[in-house]
Amino acid sequence: MIKDTETVKVPVAPLSDIPENGTRKFVLHGKSVLVARTPAGVFAIENRCSHALQALEGGKLRGFHIFCPAHGVRFDMRDGSAMGRLTKLPIIVWDVEIIDDVIYIGMGVE
Repeated sequence: MIKDTETVKVPVAPLSDIPENGTRKFVLHGKSVLVARTPAGVFAIENRCSHALQALEGGKLRGFHIFCPAHGVRFDMRDGSAMGRLTKLPIIVWDVEIIDDVIYIGMGVE
């Protein structure tokens, strides 16, 4: 799992701004972050496939997995691990906390 080490809670958006079983892209601290909301939880992941460097935005969601829209690589949004034969390189994930219906992401500060 790849995670930023020193973190601050960054307010992102109201929970209602993320559609159920959907995603929304944000640029936070210069990074493209994809926030996904599924019945399995709310996740914040790097918006880039580690296989072909394509955006994960628009990928299908199943539980805690997202599938790259370009080649179907599956990533576990809990820890960033890749599944399948195309890549074993993980993607970055960030901790998510919901406080008073606002999504906060624990991001590293540089």
